[in-house]
Amino acid sequence: MRQFPDNFEKLSPPILQLDEVEFYYSADRRLFTGLSLSADLESRICIVGENGAGKTTVLKLLMGELTPVNGVRQSHRNLKIGYFSQHHVDQLDLNVCSVELLLNRFPGRTEEEYRHQLGGYGITGELATRPVASLSGGQKSRVAFAQMTMPCPNFYILDEPTNHLDMESIEALAKALNKFKGGVILVSHDERLIRLVCKELWVCEAGSVRRIDGGFDEYRDILHEQFRKEGYL
Repeated sequence: MRQFPDNFEKLSPPILQLDEVEFYYSADRRLFTGLSLSADLESRICIVGENGAGKTTVLKLLMGELTPVNGVRQSHRNLKIGYFSQHHVDQLDLNVCSVELLLNRFPGRTEEEYRHQLGGYGITGELATRPVASLSGGQKSRVAFAQMTMPCPNFYILDEPTNHLDMESIEALAKALNKFKGGVILVSHDERLIRLVCKELWVCEAGSVRRIDGGFDEYRDILHEQFRKEGYL
């Protein structure tokens, strides 16, 4: 997996923030209240928490895909977010080949440029001209990465990016993220990726998101204590 492009200007903070945000899908079940978060181009943040705790909702609030019921989302006018969805296959046109997919999304470049972009993520030779539907889960992930990085975002938001990736690909992804000069927020259950990339942990639970300074080991100790209290250990 090639280095993510980062030939962009430095942006002065604040880059991206939520201020006293309240959000719910239905008024009788408030998902978040008083949510205040901020990130910049130095950020390497992992959001952790149980399934259903609202991690993907936090990502969509940060991206502006969901609008707060109360509170404010602010972002730098030159912020350019690249998003990798855990359901990334839904973002791909399965009926065309990978070269056509990039051509349709980013017209006006040569076939060689599209092939070069795909090649950086391991989609080479005849793989690039096979219908996306016929590719394996890991290959589809690589196409999604090629598509996400093509417009040179300065901030990445990644939701479970290691699904379908083997160990070697996960390490290559971690290396690419570490070399990247922009900001990164990711949701992941992959301890290896979290340890390799993240400098800050946000725990999503009980309608709030709190920051843990101790990193992953601190979080594991908290989980262990919770399990012990609930009788699982």
